[in-house]
Amino acid sequence: MQFEPMELEPIKAGQERLSRVFSDEFAFAIPTYQRPYAWEKEQAEALLADILAALDEAIETKAPVTYFLGSIVLIKQPGAPEAKVVDGQQRLTTLTILLSVLRDLSSLEVGIKRHAYICEEGDPDKGTKSRYRLTLRKRDEEFFRATVQNKGATNALPGTKGLTDSRLRIVENATLFHDRAKAMTPEARDRLVAFLLQRCYLVVIAVANVDMAHRVFTVLNARGLDLTPADILKADLLDRVAAADEKDYSDSWEAIEEQLGRDRFAELFQHIRMIYQREKPRERLEVGFKKFVTDFADHAKFMKGVLQPFGATFAKLLSPPAFATLYGDEATKRLRYLTKLDNNDWMPVALKFFVDTNISAGDAALFMRRLETLAYFLFVTRADINERIRRYANVLTDLVGGEWKGRSIELAAQDKAAFRADLDGPIYQVTRVRLPLLLRLDAELSSGGATYSHDIVSVEHVLPQTPEAASQWLKDFPDDAIRNGWTHKLANLVLLTLRKNIQASNWDFSTKKNRYFSESGGVSPFVITTQVLGEQSWTPTVLEARQRALLAKLHTTWDIAPEAQS
Repeated sequence: MQFEPMELEPIKAGQERLSRVFSDEFAFAIPTYQRPYAWEKEQAEALLADILAALDEAIETKAPVTYFLGSIVLIKQPGAPEAKVVDGQQRLTTLTILLSVLRDLSSLEVGIKRHAYICEEGDPDKGTKSRYRLTLRKRDEEFFRATVQNKGATNALPGTKGLTDSRLRIVENATLFHDRAKAMTPEARDRLVAFLLQRCYLVVIAVANVDMAHRVFTVLNARGLDLTPADILKADLLDRVAAADEKDYSDSWEAIEEQLGRDRFAELFQHIRMIYQREKPRERLEVGFKKFVTDFADHAKFMKGVLQPFGATFAKLLSPPAFATLYGDEATKRLRYLTKLDNNDWMPVALKFFVDTNISAGDAALFMRRLETLAYFLFVTRADINERIRRYANVLTDLVGGEWKGRSIELAAQDKAAFRADLDGPIYQVTRVRLPLLLRLDAELSSGGATYSHDIVSVEHVLPQTPEAASQWLKDFPDDAIRNGWTHKLANLVLLTLRKNIQASNWDFSTKKNRYFSESGGVSPFVITTQVLGEQSWTPTVLEARQRALLAKLHTTWDIAPEAQS
């Protein structure tokens, strides 16, 4: 197979001394989407200790010892000093603090010279203005200048009371470096500055755009990136916002992220893409999102018409009490059961429906009943990811068209038949289904009011899987085919709040229900188990009646009863 040739985006990488890194060749800026400065004293102290150890080795051995500080990834155009830092802000910030401390502990004349590594002096003859080598996020930019970068700033550090986490780290690390450097002789400090600038290196990787920068970072950092696709999209959006509005947009974005939490916020973008794309994604989120979520091209429209309303709706769906206040207990009950599934492919459908604020409790209950039925049908019948996406995409298409009572969310007759057949099958052998299904069934048996907070819940057989030859079980189930046919069905399963006891699982029925199935007070917190405790024997006849009753309850719950029983 031969692929068509393609033009690669240029990547420039090279090993650079700190004397060049902190020169007119670079003007570093930390993008607003980046995390705040977070290095703690232990990390700063370890960096300084390593540099001093390398310096001592260089002095003792008189060898050309160098110290490698790692790599940084920048978005930088060739020939221009402006560089957005995608990876490396913690090191660049910490090194700036260290160089600023060493500047402030120097003589006036030397300090002026060393200030050049912190700030590029403007030249009126050339029409250039002074600018700092490193500019932090807008929230900390002025604080960092006043506390660290300005001449003499680290000799008068502020107290730490009331500081945000990032500002606290800045002050703590500046104090640490100041204490360590002040304890050195002036000659030792001079040697440290010389070693930093001449023998300490960074690998600088410069690329032309944020997408390529993200890919490079992901390859370089095997532990993963503290930079999600949402961060990449934020950078893209803020690049298109007027400078005067950037803080407002950034604050609005971060308010939603803070409300949802970082992981859920990243998940929200996947759901929004699905609402717009309505097919299985074939591209990375940060690429496909911009292609299919067409409103993203208009930053104002996207923020006010997409991100804020969907973020608020997602927060409600993640908080059943808040959801119940708006839509009532019945819709909330169905929401709780949806969250027990092994996938959240249903979430974009719920998001799209509830982003409409004019929804009554009755409509919410009806919609959630239908959505839960569809979701559990796909779950129990083990539909693969492609089928799940196809079914939910059809529902989304109807919702986009303003229709939510259409056929797409309903189960067809053949769907209901398949659903009933799987529920009546050896459900215990479907490992990922059995526990959520039994918990769902138990909730219905308790009139929907059951909530579970047990650390351990296990599924156990009443009739054991391998009864002993001389047991009462073989007398009650003499036919192997009948016994094997019932072993893994719903009727033969119970819920326990303890780990399985292999020995106890083979006890005869009377012993098993009294010593193994019942808990404190001779009862069980699960109705499905308490029902078994009320039986005097366990035979095929008992199982047949129990299976019919349990299936009827599920058929009613999901509106899938055969037509003759409807």
